[in-house]
Amino acid sequence: MEHSFAFFLVLGISALVSGISKSGIPGVGMLGTVFVPLVMSAKLSTGYILPFLVFADTIAILYWRRAAVIRYIVALLPAMFVGIIIGFFLMDLIPDSVYGKVLGSVVLLLLAMDALCRRYKVEVPENSRLFAWAMGLLAGIMTMMANAAAPPLMLYLLAMKISKEQFVGTGAWIYFAINLFKVPFSIKLGLITPESFTVNLMLLPCIILGSFLGVKLMRRISGPFFEKMMRVMVLAGGLKLML
Repeated sequence: MEHSFAFFLVLGISALVSGISKSGIPGVGMLGTVFVPLVMSAKLSTGYILPFLVFADTIAILYWRRAAVIRYIVALLPAMFVGIIIGFFLMDLIPDSVYGKVLGSVVLLLLAMDALCRRYKVEVPENSRLFAWAMGLLAGIMTMMANAAAPPLMLYLLAMKISKEQFVGTGAWIYFAINLFKVPFSIKLGLITPESFTVNLMLLPCIILGSFLGVKLMRRISGPFFEKMMRVMVLAGGLKLML
C-alpha cells in the first residue's frame, strides 16, 4: 500500500517525539498520539505508535539503566500487567469517544488530588502498596486502550520525590516492560502488521535522533522545573484524552 507524504511526516514526528520523551522529557510522546490519528483511525494508530515506543524504550534503558529505582519498578509492574489485560478486553466493548472522556476525567481528578496533597503537605508513604496498585492498574488500562500510561505513572513517580535522572531511568524500564507486554495483544487485534512494522523500521533514525535530543534537553533542565513540566504534561495528557 502506498502512503502519502503527510503520512510519513506525521509518523516521523511521532517517532522523533517518542525518542525525546523516553530519553529525556517524559510526556512529550503524547504529541505522537495526538497527531497520528490525523492520518489514520485512532485505534489503528496504536499499532503504528507501539513499536516506536518499544524502540525508544530500548535506547532509554541502555542510557539510563544505572539511574533506575528497582523497588518502584517492582511495585508497579504487576498491577500494570493486570491493567493491560483488562484494557485488552475493554477495547472492543467501549467506543473511543466514551473511554477517552472517562480516562481523561480520571487523570484530571488525580492531578487535582496531587495539587491538594502538595497544598496541605500530605505525602504518600513510599511503601504504599495501595497507591502503587491503584496507579499501576490505571496506567495499564490506559496504555492498552490509548497508549497513555504516562499521566498516572508520572504522578506516582512525582509522589516518590526522586531525582529527574531516577525519574527517567525508572520510567524507561517500566515503559519498556509494559510496551513489550502489549505487543502480542496488538498483533492479536490486527493493529501491528508486517506493513506497519516496515514503516516503523524505516523511521527508526527519527527515534535515534529524538533520543539524543531528549538527553541533551533533560540535562539542561533544573530539578524543580522538571517537576513542574511533568505536571503540565499530565494536564495535557488528561485534556488530550477528553478531546
